[in-house]
Parts: sequence; C-alpha cells; structure tokens
Amino acid sequence: MSFRDRIREGLYDSKDRPRLFYARNYFKQYGLDEDISFKELQEFYLEWRNYDEYLVMQKQTERARMEGEMDRETIATKCSKRGNDVYWWRVDKRLKFMDSLNSRLFDPHGNIKKTNVLFATLTQDINRCSVREACEIVGSDFNNWIRNLRKKYGRISCFRCWEASKKGYLHIYVLMVFHEYEFKISFSQLKGYRRIYRIDEKEEFEKGWRSFVDVQAIGELKEGIRYITKYLTKTKNESKIQDLTLALCWLFRKRSYAVSGDFLESLKTSIKQTKKFVQTDLQGVEMHLKIEYLFIGIFHAKRLAIDCNEWRKVITDKKVLREILR
Repeated sequence: MSFRDRIREGLYDSKDRPRLFYARNYFKQYGLDEDISFKELQEFYLEWRNYDEYLVMQKQTERARMEGEMDRETIATKCSKRGNDVYWWRVDKRLKFMDSLNSRLFDPHGNIKKTNVLFATLTQDINRCSVREACEIVGSDFNNWIRNLRKKYGRISCFRCWEASKKGYLHIYVLMVFHEYEFKISFSQLKGYRRIYRIDEKEEFEKGWRSFVDVQAIGELKEGIRYITKYLTKTKNESKIQDLTLALCWLFRKRSYAVSGDFLESLKTSIKQTKKFVQTDLQGVEMHLKIEYLFIGIFHAKRLAIDCNEWRKVITDKKVLREILR
C-alpha cells in the first residue's frame, strides 16, 4: 500500500488536496527522527509542491466600473510554492542585483589585512534535543546568537539560509557585514584551490552557541555573496538533502533564507543603485491604469485546463468559466 493510501485521511482536505495545515497536524504529533521517516515527509512535501495551483482573479479597470461595463477578463496566475519554478524565479529576481557586486575588502598580498565581512557556519548539537525540537528553536537560537554579537560589535547586517544534515538538523550559513568594526586577518589556510582567511576573535563567535562554529574572513564581497547563494540556490537541484531542507522549512514554517533590510540597502548603496518604485501585476509588469482585481479562488491546473508550464493565462473557455464563476 502506498504512502498516500496509508495516511490519506490525515494529510488531505475534503477535496483530496495536499495541505500544510494537515501535514503539520499529522507529522508534528510524532518525533520526526523516531516515528516518521524523512522519506515520507519528503514525499508529501514534493506532492504538495508539484500540486500545481493557480490564483484566479477577474480584472476590473476604473473605466469599466465608471461606465457600468463588465470586464470579463479572468486571469489565472500560477501560485508560488516553496521550491517550485515560480518560487525560484522570485528568489532569483530579488537577489539578481548581487551579481554585479565586486568590491575588494583587502589586498591578499598586503602585510596588514582587515575586513568587515565574515561568513559563518553554525551546526546544531544532535545530543541536545530531537530533530523536531531543533527545528522549532533554531530561529530563536540564531537570533540570540546574532544579538550577542551586536552587543559586542555594534550594527551587523546579515544574509542567512539553512541546510539540513542527513539526520535532519539544520545547519545555518550566514554572511555578516559589520558596520562599526573591522577584523584583522591573523592567518590563512589553503583548502583545495581556495585560500581561507581566519580571525583571532573566533572564540567570541562560539559564545552563546552550543555546537560547532566556523568563521571565515571575506576578502571580496562577491566571494561572500557566492558562498551564501551557493547554499541557497543549490536547493533547486533534485537531491535528498535539498528536498529535506525545503520539506523541514515548509513543515516548521521557516523562511528558506532571510536578508536584513539594511543588508540590502548597504549593498545597493555600495554599487550606487537607484530603484524606481512602481505598481506591478503578479508577473512583475508595470501597471499604467488604475486596475482592481476581484479574487475568484485558487484552483488546480487541470480544473482550469492549463498546462502547468504556463505561468499566466487568460481563461476564455466558457465551460471552465461557468464552473469557477458560479
């Protein structure tokens, strides 16, 4: 008997749709590392992610309302789900401007090398608690850790993401920009074809964290961005670890990554980027008319007769319109 057949009643709503609410109620009543296998969690997460749904809205312009006309343009837009194609498009779009960064922070051949940008890796102690408890507290643990650093070093902007280990515990990767402090490079190590720079203050970063902490000094801003985005964007690949990372973040409502507002602003300032703020539709296209959208509902691709590779479609099929608008 398949996984779906065994626990259908616990994970699907009355319309047989996979839903996070039911998954949370089902999986969280067990210790994930003991009673429920990660394989089952990943299977259900992938089923939810690949269950293509569309947000359907009816477009109404100001002119149509003033003249009493009925604007019947009904538009379906593919929903962004953690890990699907729309989700990754939005992540790439948000972080795209970072590709142009290439600021050198110190001369690798200089006698005195200092930097205000560090990259840290934090792991969780598997003997401290279960996977479930670890996933629930990882956010607060990280916030306490970064708060202690801010008390000592002042303002810190950061870019953070997670990655699950094979046992389900989340590693934390964080790129930090220190606005009021510079670290002196004490020594370097050659790792493969890459040189890693170290600082003397590593013990300060170990305080308040109950497991392993690795700290690297960053010589070029683009290099630091590449480190953090490597761990974030490799979750696009179909592999067990990447699927498990997204499945655990999905189950415990964890953002796959977080970028502090001042981090983005400081980077934009460093490359003198100006941004025009405009109103856009769900596809990011600038809107020139005063338009309102009437929410119709969320429907599966098959019900709307849509190929899941289509992200936006104006629905003209009269049979489909009768079903969803009644």
